[in-house]
Amino acid sequence: MEKRIVISKGTELFMIPARRLVYISSDGNYSNAVTQDGRSILLSYQLGQLEDIISEQLGDTGFDFIRLGRKLIVNMDYVHYIDTARQQLILSDCVSCRHELTASREVLAQLKAYIEASTRND
Repeated sequence: MEKRIVISKGTELFMIPARRLVYISSDGNYSNAVTQDGRSILLSYQLGQLEDIISEQLGDTGFDFIRLGRKLIVNMDYVHYIDTARQQLILSDCVSCRHELTASREVLAQLKAYIEASTRND
């Protein structure tokens, strides 16, 4: 069965297939979860709370979500392009899903170094 992230708050329940969740961005006390089909789901959770939920529910299942600074959690399967100089991050499945985001140079440099290191260790 496909692994899902389940987010419950009050009268609402969201079930998002982990492989379809592209990224989550911070919006104050709320967060926006963006799925592969381009839908944005407003959640009444802070980014840190969602980071904990993802970690608890997925554990070590092979899904690689990473926190980038104070504003983003990204699914590493969608990282397509990083330009630290222009502070640009493109998340894509190379078919139909494409999201252009901005992040700090420091965060993007750390992400780039992390990917390079993990590629060497494979």
